[in-house]
Amino acid sequence: MSTYDGDKLFSSTYDSAGRDPDEEFGFTGSEPTTSLPPAGTGFGPSPFDDDERTRPPLRWTGSADFGLLVLRIIVGGTFVGHGLQHLFGLFHGIGYHGFVTIVRTSGYTDPSILAWIAGGTELVGGALLVLGLFTPVGAAAVLGLLANVIVLKWKIGFFAPGYELELILAAGAFALLFAGPGRVSLDRPTPWFRRPGLSGFIFLVIGAALAIVFLFVLRNH
Repeated sequence: MSTYDGDKLFSSTYDSAGRDPDEEFGFTGSEPTTSLPPAGTGFGPSPFDDDERTRPPLRWTGSADFGLLVLRIIVGGTFVGHGLQHLFGLFHGIGYHGFVTIVRTSGYTDPSILAWIAGGTELVGGALLVLGLFTPVGAAAVLGLLANVIVLKWKIGFFAPGYELELILAAGAFALLFAGPGRVSLDRPTPWFRRPGLSGFIFLVIGAALAIVFLFVLRNH
C-alpha cells in the first residue's frame, strides 16, 4: 500500500512487483484523498467551483475499451474482407489475377509478387487488429498499405471513388496505433499495450519507411 500526500492527492494499491494494476493507461482510478475543506459555501462542493481538488479523478473506463473494440472490428474486419476478395475472389471479389492487373496498371514492378504481399498484408494485418494481437504491427502494416493507395489516388482528387473510405480507414488505423487496442484484446499483458505511444511511434516510422520503398523503389515512375 502506498499513499501519496501533499501535492499527490491520490492513493492506490500496488501489486508485489510494485505496479499499479489499474495504472495501465496512466490513470489510477482511485478516489482523491485530501484533508483540505471542500470548496463552496460550507455545505459541500459547489457545482460552480473549478478547483482541481473538487474534480473527480481521471480514470480509464470500460466505455473506452468498448469503443476501441468496435474500431478494431470495423477497421480490421474491412481489411480481412478486402484480403479475401483480392487473393481468393471471395465476397464477389476480383481474385488474385484481377488484383495482379490492378497492381501492374498502378506502375509497380513484379506485380505477381506484390499482389501476394499486398493481399497478405490486408488479410494478416486486419486479423491482428480484430484480435488485438501485435496491434502496432497490424496497424502500421495496413497504414503503410493505405498510404500507397492514398498517394496514387491523390492525382485524381479527393472525390475519387473510394478515396474517402481509405482516408477513414487510415485514420482508424492511426488511432489504434497510438491509442492501443483496449483491454478487450490479446495484447493486454504485453509491454506495447502499456506503452502504446512509444510502440506506436516506432512502428509508424517502420511503416512509413516500407511505404516509401514501395512507392519510390518498387514502382515505375
